[in-house]
Amino acid sequence: MELQQLRSFRMIAEYKSFSKAAAELHLTQPALTVQIKRLEEELGELLIERLGRTVALTPAGEVFYGFAQQILNLTETARETMRQFSTSRGRLAIGAGTTNTIFRLPLILQQFHQSYPRIELRIRNGDSELVTKLVYENSIDLGLVTTRPKAPLLQFLTVIPIFEDPIWLVGPTGYPESLSAEALQSEPLVLFRSGSGFRRFLETQFQSYGFKPQVALELESMEAIIRLVQSGLGLAFLPEVAVREELQLQKLRRITIAGWRPMVRQTDLIYRRDKYLTWPVRAFLRQVLGENWQDPAE
Repeated sequence: MELQQLRSFRMIAEYKSFSKAAAELHLTQPALTVQIKRLEEELGELLIERLGRTVALTPAGEVFYGFAQQILNLTETARETMRQFSTSRGRLAIGAGTTNTIFRLPLILQQFHQSYPRIELRIRNGDSELVTKLVYENSIDLGLVTTRPKAPLLQFLTVIPIFEDPIWLVGPTGYPESLSAEALQSEPLVLFRSGSGFRRFLETQFQSYGFKPQVALELESMEAIIRLVQSGLGLAFLPEVAVREELQLQKLRRITIAGWRPMVRQTDLIYRRDKYLTWPVRAFLRQVLGENWQDPAE
């Protein structure tokens, strides 16, 4: 099994076309076909089937695609790591959701860059499901997720609790500092979009109290929700880290709900258990986790 065969297989799977993959790889179509045929003969399974002018992965091909992706990503990591020895440079790729990308990572990465200015930083924004998938595929080094990974991916990942964010109900200035659960029932709420990890977290909390929110608006942007609440268009449940400045400047008011327990949402740091930790990854883990992380290289 050769790396070029894996690259060819991955390209065909992504383009769903032998001709487009051949053009991208600067190969003739017959040469590409020979590579795939030899790969299939070695594995003893048909990986790709032609459907008219398009192609599709067989069930065996779907499974093998995941392995090919991991092998190629690991190969790139190995090359990158070797380059670091000769250049004293490095690269670190991190995935995170909206709240952590906007409100936590900037300060963390600023401090990290001051300590390691020659490390190239790459940030991938996405929900917890996407970030977990990217970490599992070794497409990024580390992930910050607010929804803990589930089986079967969990068995392949190291999961370390890193932050706890209180979730507060906030309203415009001049609003009462407390509400009864009954009064909250009639208040319009500005919520993060339905289906998002943060919305699912809130819905779980609501269900525990038998609360049915009166949703006035649903938005993708945390900042937009904050501005609309300031404008008096509704109340919102938001992470403390996202509204800290507005509360300090008295642009928003924190509201307590009688009989409700404090809401807390946890952020976990994840990476593959079998991942070779390059020195930029180890440096980041040391900075962020401190004594909570033991460097396996030491």
